[in-house]
Amino acid sequence: MYVLPSTLTDRSVLQDWLGRNVLLLLFITLCVALGVAYFNFFTANNWILILQSSVIVGVMTIGLAFVMIGGGFDLSFAATMLFCGAVAARFMIGDEPSTLAALIVAPLAGAVIGLANGAVIVFSGISPLLGTIANSLIIRALGVLFVMETWMEIPGDASAFLFIGQGALGGVPFSVYLFVAIAVIAHIVLTKSNYGRRLFSCGANPRAARVAGVPVPATQVISYGICGLCAGIAGVINVSSVGGLSAVFNVSYLYDVITAVVIGGVSFFGGIGSIGTVVLGILILGVLKNAMIIMNLPHYTQNAVGGVFLIVAIGIDSYLQKLRGR
Repeated sequence: MYVLPSTLTDRSVLQDWLGRNVLLLLFITLCVALGVAYFNFFTANNWILILQSSVIVGVMTIGLAFVMIGGGFDLSFAATMLFCGAVAARFMIGDEPSTLAALIVAPLAGAVIGLANGAVIVFSGISPLLGTIANSLIIRALGVLFVMETWMEIPGDASAFLFIGQGALGGVPFSVYLFVAIAVIAHIVLTKSNYGRRLFSCGANPRAARVAGVPVPATQVISYGICGLCAGIAGVINVSSVGGLSAVFNVSYLYDVITAVVIGGVSFFGGIGSIGTVVLGILILGVLKNAMIIMNLPHYTQNAVGGVFLIVAIGIDSYLQKLRGR
C-alpha cells in the first residue's frame, strides 16, 4: 500500500487545521494587533464593554443562523425585536407591572411572529428576502402602534426587570451569562438533537431530505420560530438595558446581525454553520466596532468597514459553494 510522504501528510493536516480554525486565528490576530496599538484594549472594563454591547446582536445572530442553516433567510428579526420590546415595556408600565409576564409573553410573541413569518414564506413559495422585508414592514408598524409614544420608560423600581440588561454577577453583566446560555442551548440543539440534523439536511439538499422522510416545510417553519424567539429575547434585553423603548427603528441591527452570521461561517446557501463559529463572528464584529470607537472613527466610516467585511464574507461563501459544486 502506498504511503504518502510525511511532508505531504503534514502539509495536508496543517491546511485542514488552518481551514477549520481560520476564524479563531483571525480573532486572535485582531486582538493582538489592537492590544499592541492601544494599551487599554485588554483592560477588563473594555472587554466587559465589548461583551455587553455584543449581546443583543449575538442573540439575534444565533436565531438567524438557524434560519440560514435550514436554507431560508429572514430580514424581519429587527422589527420583531422592536415589537417584542414594546410588549415587554407595556407589561412593565401598566397599573400592575409584571416582570414575569414581560419575560414570558414577549419572547413567546416573537416565536409566534416567527412561526407565522415562516409559514408565509415556506408554504407560499415566495422569496424569503422579499417576503420577510414585507413582513418586517407590517411587524414594525404594529410595534410602533403598540408603543403609541415616542418613548416608553420603565419605572426605576422595576429592579428585577432592569437587572436583566443592567445588572452584573461577579463583575460580568447578567446579559452576557444569558447570551452564553442561549449559545450553549443552540449548540446542543444543532449538534445533538434530531431537529438539528433535519435542519442541516433541509439546507444542504431539501429534495434528498424529503426523499429521506424529513418534514422539510415544518422543519424550516420551526427555524423561523426560533429566530423570532431569539428576537423576542433580544427585545427584552434591549428594553431592560436602556430602561425604556423608543419607537424609532434602529436599522443598524440588520446590518450587524447579517455581517456577524456571515463572518461566522453560516452559508447563504444553507446546510453549513455552527454556533461556535457564529460566536466567533459575533466577537470579531464586536472587537472591530470597539476598535473603531477607540480610534474615534465617524459612524459612517464604521458602517463602511462593516460593509467591506460583509462583502468579503459573502464573496468567500460564494467561492466555497462553487468549489463544492452547489
